[in-house]
Amino acid sequence: MAMKFTYRSGQRPLDGFTLKRGVGQGAFGEVYFAVSDGGKEVALKLLMRGHTDAELRGVAHCINLKHPNLVHLFDLRVDARGDQWVVMEYVFGESLAHVINKHPTGLPTQVIREWFAALCRGVGYLHNQGVVHRDLKPGNIFIEHGHLKIGDYGLSRRISGSEGSDLSRGVGTPYYMAPEIKNGNYTASIDIYACGIILYEMITGLRPFNGETPYEVLIKHITETPDLSKLPVPYREVIGRALEKDPAKRFATAAELARAVEEMFAGGRRAPDMSTAASMTPTLPRARPVPPPLPVPAPPLDVPSDAVRPVAFPAPRDTRTKEKPIPAGPLTQTARDRLTELAGGFALAPLITAACTAPWAVFQGSVPWSLLGRVFLLSTVLAWSVMAIGRLPKRSENNPWGRRAIQLVVGLCIGALAFWLDGWALPTGNANASSRDIVVFNHRLSQDTFGTGMKYLVYFGVTVAVSRWWTTTNRNRRERVRFIPILAIAFWGGIFLFLWPTSESTPAMLGISVLVIATIAAQVASPWAGPPLKSARA
Repeated sequence: MAMKFTYRSGQRPLDGFTLKRGVGQGAFGEVYFAVSDGGKEVALKLLMRGHTDAELRGVAHCINLKHPNLVHLFDLRVDARGDQWVVMEYVFGESLAHVINKHPTGLPTQVIREWFAALCRGVGYLHNQGVVHRDLKPGNIFIEHGHLKIGDYGLSRRISGSEGSDLSRGVGTPYYMAPEIKNGNYTASIDIYACGIILYEMITGLRPFNGETPYEVLIKHITETPDLSKLPVPYREVIGRALEKDPAKRFATAAELARAVEEMFAGGRRAPDMSTAASMTPTLPRARPVPPPLPVPAPPLDVPSDAVRPVAFPAPRDTRTKEKPIPAGPLTQTARDRLTELAGGFALAPLITAACTAPWAVFQGSVPWSLLGRVFLLSTVLAWSVMAIGRLPKRSENNPWGRRAIQLVVGLCIGALAFWLDGWALPTGNANASSRDIVVFNHRLSQDTFGTGMKYLVYFGVTVAVSRWWTTTNRNRRERVRFIPILAIAFWGGIFLFLWPTSESTPAMLGISVLVIATIAAQVASPWAGPPLKSARA
């Protein structure tokens, strides 16, 4: 069901900005993608009347904060109707909640390692500025080109010991609320607890506590112990401590939590001990002497230059140890899933080849139906073969000769099938055959016929072997259908046309058409999950 927004595209409710589209709605307002008169792309949040006081208080705490892992707030404005607007950075990406939903069994280990470290840096910076977020959850965390940013500061407050007012109780999202919130305590520990929940969800794809009502979920946070058996053994101690009911038993700072997680990933090697300010905001003056930092690698191209990672994460790699790395996430398929996908692709491929062959019959009425039938059958069989090759165990990209050898065999088989189908157009009689000719499958195996068969075999064997078919059927390819492989196979088909048999029943376009149509059908019918999650590597 489409969301209904207060304003439409092209309207200018706030002077200096033109709305382009609505992008989201929440309990406290609506968010629009907009462009300023100077061309600056921003997000505009319209605050709903009746909720502006709490939202404005949270925004006021964060409007001058600047950190690579925080969504920047630019300004607070009031329109002609008296409505309040927040002008903020527009993040070109998706929320962490959306990413987790696409990977219900958990994210890859390297992605968890880098994104959680970035989350702790942003949370630690907020805490250093005396601000507690109070509503940390995957829906308020955004990923832009592999770079993590925390947003939605509407519930942010100054860190305090206890605020017993009714206004301060029960604020946040129940699935991520620490037990002490029932008492109105808003210290850094509630964000540490929420980070532990988020880490649990990134690893397993599940939340530790669920219920039919928000109240039931809150009661479980207060009374029940989280089920850590769903976590791999190395994670249990760290997440168990982050989800302690007693805030005093949790990690004291986000930096301490980040170091513990990094030690877990690094196999127990300890990172240099630093103060919170030094590890989260290296430019602040240090309160006490610390060991000299190790050299920091240059940031990636898609990360701002001020987003250099603190030394605490990741820890330096010890090349002297030979411990096994943690597997890169549980994003694997079972054999049954692979066979199901392959069967569905096999059923779809003939429809695609028929759709590609049909225009030839419509616009070239003089083409014999027997020739169109050969194109359809050869294209379908080649597409099936290519899809089957793509489901073989993954091989090294540095040594593709094993794949090419398999493709050569497939090409030879396609050539043999083409040679046999060509026999249907030959006479069935044996009157003109010499005593030395043998008739097999409608072919008179004379010297000329043998040469024709060899040309079929060599043509299809070579063209199929030289092409990178495994990239066209890769489940994680960037686009479902790419034109470069189609142009490439047409190029190779044209280059090797000198091998094609010359006869009236075998026009040269038959060979190229079979290759091109099979490439299109294999791409469309092969399973496609999109490219893997981009990891912001240093």
